[in-house]
Amino acid sequence: MTLQRTLTFALSALAATILAACSSHEQPVEPVKRSDAPRPSVRAAEPPAKVLADYSLYQSALTAAKQDDDILPAQFLSQAGESAMAEDVRNEWLKSLGKRSQWAQFNQQYAKLDQAGRAQEVQCYAELGSGNHTALAAVLVKEINRLPQGCNRLIEAAAASGRLNQKDAWRRVRGLISNNQLTDARNLAAALGSPFEGGGQGAQEYSLISVIGNTAKKSTASAYTLESMQGSLSREQIGFAWGVLGHMQAQSQNMATALSYFSRADRSQLSNEQFEWYARAALRLQRWNDLADIITAMPAKLQNDPTWQYWLARSYAAQGNRSRAEPLYEKAAASGRNFYAVMAGEELGRRVSTRNNVGEASKSDVKHLAKDGAIDRALTLFKASQSSGDWKMRRQAQAEWRYATRGADEDLLLTAAQLAYDNQFYEMAINSAERTNTKLNYNLRYISPFKDTTVRYANQAGVDPAWVYGLIRQESRFMLGAQSSVGAQGLMQVMPATAREIAAKIGMSSSELYTMDGNIRMGTWYMADAKRRLQNNEVMATAGYNAGPNRARNWQASAPLEGAIYAETIPFTETRDYVKKVMTNATFYASLFNEPQTSLKQRMGVVPGRY
Repeated sequence: MTLQRTLTFALSALAATILAACSSHEQPVEPVKRSDAPRPSVRAAEPPAKVLADYSLYQSALTAAKQDDDILPAQFLSQAGESAMAEDVRNEWLKSLGKRSQWAQFNQQYAKLDQAGRAQEVQCYAELGSGNHTALAAVLVKEINRLPQGCNRLIEAAAASGRLNQKDAWRRVRGLISNNQLTDARNLAAALGSPFEGGGQGAQEYSLISVIGNTAKKSTASAYTLESMQGSLSREQIGFAWGVLGHMQAQSQNMATALSYFSRADRSQLSNEQFEWYARAALRLQRWNDLADIITAMPAKLQNDPTWQYWLARSYAAQGNRSRAEPLYEKAAASGRNFYAVMAGEELGRRVSTRNNVGEASKSDVKHLAKDGAIDRALTLFKASQSSGDWKMRRQAQAEWRYATRGADEDLLLTAAQLAYDNQFYEMAINSAERTNTKLNYNLRYISPFKDTTVRYANQAGVDPAWVYGLIRQESRFMLGAQSSVGAQGLMQVMPATAREIAAKIGMSSSELYTMDGNIRMGTWYMADAKRRLQNNEVMATAGYNAGPNRARNWQASAPLEGAIYAETIPFTETRDYVKKVMTNATFYASLFNEPQTSLKQRMGVVPGRY
């Protein structure tokens, strides 16, 4: 496909200059050499009316594909051209064709689907239809959580043909039981030749439901039940069950109990998520020797994650072994600009830098990119969504932008970021700019629109503007009028009920929630209030903004706890990631705004003990 050719734009080499557009303050630039390749021809653009007509048919074609209708998807694809919409419809149609074993038509359509755009379930059906149930099935059977229907069928077919590792397959059965996916567990056991009702291994596996089932694993009696069953279970079954119980206790922040249970688990049976909670239990208790032992036993994928590189380094440093810690800090620091990259860099004596190493894209390059058909499609949908208030259309505009920039080099990504920014397509300006690793424009990566209003209300509320910007960047990506699936509104994603409470307290109309000015005023006041209610602690207030103040309070330890440890042991994945990203964002914004608080570790500080 045209899109997937490596796109490079000849952007002229820039001498040291001063960034102005969309910058929060002026910075000197050290130019990075740009590509010398000539500009490729842009993809042909379609009239806006054609783009909008495609969008009007898109949802019905997608629905038809999901309902096993072959006519409407085929008609849509025959005239839609190459786009994210067409790719979505083709993926859904392929799932339908695979489900119905229509392999001739499946293969025809699969050949037209770009490899980078193939949904996981579609890949599963492709392997299933080929009759070679080996490569992908061997990988997926190690997953213990829910998988799409087509992937379950692939695994079951591979199991029935004897092509799966038996230990991996039975481990998946146990995992499905523990995750309440009982139908999938039952089907896989039957495919393995030992159904739950047959009295063999399948029945033995099913007996674990009394320990690791969705309700049972939450009970304090489950450990006693497991001990009473040990004589009738295999080592693998016992070891898996202790891992499930340890995971549950760790997420409930009963860390000493979790470590006790995990110590009885079979480490070869642990999932990646369980291994991570095993490590978090040791981390929360600051049992550094145990933490090092756990991390070094993790699968390679986890050991190479900057999270565990950083904490392994910290565990070595806590044991006085700085020589083993420093190479790990270096690896984590080299992983980008994420939370642990920054934290690791600070352990090595470095600080966040927001010095751009590349100039802004030239106006001619931005203008040239705007003519590209895929980019133009995204902007057409975006502008129409702004006029109509259609948020489904805006999400499709985002999908088209990602499609248009897929496989792009860093020069093109920065040009795309500038174009998106110029059109106030702020979320995709960030999306494009933050995908570069060597050529860095922090003014696009950490944009700061609405600055006068935001700083004014932040100061009025007594909160750090950099923290406010860090939160907005995570909450809404600066999308005016943004709406979440649960009803949160605007730049700062304030719930209407919360807005009514705030409005009554500070003397404004709750209807101002839906204005840019009012939303920022409410959001900054709520941040200040959360911080005040949560012992004047920014980390807890950030967690509370996302998950509620009571939860943030419940996650405190009985004694003061390092902020990074508090954040890493938050039991909600969304909130754990949210806190780390908001605080990292805030550190970069503080640097851009020339604020003094540019140490992430200092910003994370210490979370006070619960009182």
